[in-house]
Amino acid sequence: MNLEASEAILKGLKGAGVDFVAILPDHGFDRVQKTVAADPSFTYVPISNESIGVSICAGAFFGGKTPAIIIPTSGFLVAAWPLASLHNLWNIPLLLLIPYRGDIGDAQPVMRTYKFTTEPILNDLQIPYSIVTEISKIEGAIKDAVASSFAWQNPICLLFSGETLR
Repeated sequence: MNLEASEAILKGLKGAGVDFVAILPDHGFDRVQKTVAADPSFTYVPISNESIGVSICAGAFFGGKTPAIIIPTSGFLVAAWPLASLHNLWNIPLLLLIPYRGDIGDAQPVMRTYKFTTEPILNDLQIPYSIVTEISKIEGAIKDAVASSFAWQNPICLLFSGETLR
């Protein structure tokens, strides 16, 4: 992810009032991770497993925080169980930020499987999502997603694709 997209994510998180960010290290979000970790306006929690991160974000919400989790596409499958058993069952809002590996235009053959799993699993878990392909749309998409997540008391996912990942 380039510098401009990373900065837009940070502005979007701050503008939406996100103050707690769990991140599983991923080369696609390395700039975002470093900036969040260094910014005192966020409680930053590096995680070793996506399901742990989702669970930690649930606890952060109950502690009065506005949480977000940044995880790789492959890790979304790991996060499915706590999303279903915690967040959907108990109506806990959460912003998920995921690079959409395997979307059209991703020329890595190994990523193809994510095209066939990511969106169907989001639908099965009843997690609304948007695919953000333009850097200029990142900040607004984050603000809208957080507002809807809290209004609906439901996780919401932003999948980053296109120029946002270059």
